[in-house]
Amino acid sequence: MRAKSIIFTSVLIGYVGLGILNPLVAPLIRELGLSETDAGWIVAASSFMVLLTSAFWGSWSDRIGRKPVLLIGLTGMAASFGMFVAVTEQGLTGKFQPAVLFTLLLISRLLLGAAFPAILSSSQAYMADITTEKDRAAGMSLIGAANGLGLVVGPAVGALLTALSLLAPIYLAVVLPLLVMLWVAFGMANSKPQTHGQQKKMLRKGILPYLAVAMIVMMALIQTQVTAGFYFQDKLGLSATETAQAVGAALFCIGFMMALVQFTVVRKNRLTPLKLLQLGVPVFAVGLVLLVSFSHIAPFFAAFALMGIGVGLAIPGFTSGASLAVAKHEQGAAAGMIAAAIGIGSLLGPLTGTFLYRISPETPFWLLILLLALLTGYVWGSRGIRGDQQTVVD
Repeated sequence: MRAKSIIFTSVLIGYVGLGILNPLVAPLIRELGLSETDAGWIVAASSFMVLLTSAFWGSWSDRIGRKPVLLIGLTGMAASFGMFVAVTEQGLTGKFQPAVLFTLLLISRLLLGAAFPAILSSSQAYMADITTEKDRAAGMSLIGAANGLGLVVGPAVGALLTALSLLAPIYLAVVLPLLVMLWVAFGMANSKPQTHGQQKKMLRKGILPYLAVAMIVMMALIQTQVTAGFYFQDKLGLSATETAQAVGAALFCIGFMMALVQFTVVRKNRLTPLKLLQLGVPVFAVGLVLLVSFSHIAPFFAAFALMGIGVGLAIPGFTSGASLAVAKHEQGAAAGMIAAAIGIGSLLGPLTGTFLYRISPETPFWLLILLLALLTGYVWGSRGIRGDQQTVVD
């Protein structure tokens, strides 16, 4: 139980760190004299590094164990925020030229993107190590719940602490990973798979469908989050402040429902990965249909709540499915590949969403509805996902 608590807390702090900066980006960038385009590159840098490094950290945890990789990830996260806040402090006093300031902030976000998948990959692999095949989805739901809570807590804490100072949330983002790092160091045993000299053969056919599902689901989630502000403001005629409040409430609906469904439905019912996907993907699609069908705030909140339920079911579906699709000594590599697929989706979502929004406000969402409808047909009708398979031959 202690190991699961440490894993949950580590992932939660990771996602809080990713989200805590969101409310600060726009005012900080303007205070520093940088442009909106600069902000876009700085934010996207971390997603790019997640994509590049996820597979490496997953495989490395299979070689040296989960605990060292988790410690590296938490240390890197604290260092990245330490660099970000130090550079920002100097930038606010005018000690850096804009080009130098932009470069240093970009490097700090690249470091964050390199560290975060070490936390996620090692945590997923550790959870696979300490759970049975029948309990794998329930175990992975803890990680998904940490994701959902992080989506709620991170931006909320970031907005709240700005009452103290604009940089107060970032200082907290430095301290939290260091505290969790001490808990990991002294309260968690290492876990390392026994390979018995076997050669890994990743990219088993069984894992590929879960990678595709992870990419599409996370693309839909991130794209919706990025375009929600524009959509709310244009459809409801809100001011900038009202838009921020409405989007914050909508994102709270997603995060809260994600955590709720994973703490209750997933953990208390031994649903197979396939069944979780069969339920979660269409519910996500229905939420998007509701979003584009009305122009009132109440249906918008209901739509985001449905999306939270859908994602809350889908995340443990594809994480536990990928885990069950590979052998014991491949759990870290499988977790790394899932994290890489999430990274691809997180890159594609903002790019396609903002581009298609220029055609019409509904276009990005109709694309997602189409993709999720096709994905629903696949998980219900295809034999490519063997979700009821409970064992994997080593």
